[in-house]
Amino acid sequence: VSHIERSNLDEIRSLKTPPSAIVDVLSGVLMLLGIEDLTWMSMKKFLGQRGVKDSILNFDAKIMSPEVVVKVEAIVKKKSQSFDAAAIKKVSVAASPLAAWVRANLEYARVLKKVKPLQAKLEAAENELQQSQFQLDNCESELSAINRNVEDLRIKFRMQIGHAELLKEN
Repeated sequence: VSHIERSNLDEIRSLKTPPSAIVDVLSGVLMLLGIEDLTWMSMKKFLGQRGVKDSILNFDAKIMSPEVVVKVEAIVKKKSQSFDAAAIKKVSVAASPLAAWVRANLEYARVLKKVKPLQAKLEAAENELQQSQFQLDNCESELSAINRNVEDLRIKFRMQIGHAELLKEN
C-alpha cells in the first residue's frame, strides 16, 4: 500500500464509472475502515483525502468487528476475481495492493479469532502467577521474620546456657 502512487489513486478517482473490481476492492477497504457509505462518491472522497495511504497503513486490525469481517469475507468470496492479485492488477495498479491489504486483514482477523481464547488463558495464567508471586513474597517475608526470631531465640538460649554454666561453677 505504501508504494501506491498518488497519481494511481487520482486516476481511479477520475473514473466516472469504475470497473466493478475496483468498486469491490474499495468496498472492502472502506468497510474494514468503518466507512458505511459505499457509494462511488464516497469512495472518490475517500481516495481524495490527504493521508489516505497513512490511514490504511496505520489501521488497527484489532478493532474490526466480527460483523464487518463477515460482510467483507462475503464480498471477497462472492467477488473472488476482484481480489485475485493478477486479475485486479490488470484492472488497476493501485487496486492490487488494496485488494492484498483487504485479504491480509481478513486473514489477520481469522488468526485473532483463533488466538483470542489463548490470549484469555494467558491473561488468566498471568493473573494467577501474579497472585502466586504475591503469596510467595508474603510467605518469604513471614519466613524471614520467623528465621530472625529463631536466631534471636538461639542467641538468648546460648546466653542463658552460659549464664547457667556460670551459676553452676559458682
